[in-house]
Amino acid sequence: MHAHHRTPRHPFHALLLASFLITTSLATPTAQAFDFAPPPPPVYQGLIFPLFPNGKTIPFSGRRSASSDSKTSRPDTRATGKAQVQQNALALAARLPSDYRAQMKDVYVQSFDVFTQVEQKLKLQREDVANGLAAFIVGNYMVANNVEVPDEDFARVVPQVRNGLLASKRFQTLSPDQRRQLYEQTAMVGTFMVIARMAFRKTPNPQAEASFRETARANLAAVLDRQADQLRVDSEGLHFR
Repeated sequence: MHAHHRTPRHPFHALLLASFLITTSLATPTAQAFDFAPPPPPVYQGLIFPLFPNGKTIPFSGRRSASSDSKTSRPDTRATGKAQVQQNALALAARLPSDYRAQMKDVYVQSFDVFTQVEQKLKLQREDVANGLAAFIVGNYMVANNVEVPDEDFARVVPQVRNGLLASKRFQTLSPDQRRQLYEQTAMVGTFMVIARMAFRKTPNPQAEASFRETARANLAAVLDRQADQLRVDSEGLHFR
């Protein structure tokens, strides 16, 4: 990341410190939340990805189109289905070893609660699938590249992701429940990846950190069809190197 004269502000950082000290859950000697990197959510099984097949053009050019910020000129990308936080957290946890599932289900639920506070803090449209996917992309990007992302840079990624969703014919065919699943699960995983990175900074675990980095790279490749080292998030948003 380039040096900035501004003070970097992580999109989740202040809220995590204030409302979600997840590292307290590691006091138990049994299942620990950061022993295993989370596998890709089941919603990834060819549903709509890669999301941006033409990544060398907008939304990754570093330019902002007028439609990206207009609330009246763009179709809706909200998660229109009924909230299913508990079910979606359980589905994510079910892909982990059995000893970890109960704890990780709670961790994902708490991660989503933090994410909704981020939506409110940054004044994003609530329950927008673009917010969840942006959190997923930025969270995995931070882990894969071991960098911070300021609030304002994260906020720039959201309309870019929204444009990508609107350009996806497959996204337009998703049912309300599928939209809800995509929104909640990507938000959970993206937020958790950021939390894990914070935990590793407090209590280093080289083996687990390496596993999380590999998972983050795989997640980015699945969603964006590009390698993590080809991506960049900065004051112009998300684009390719």
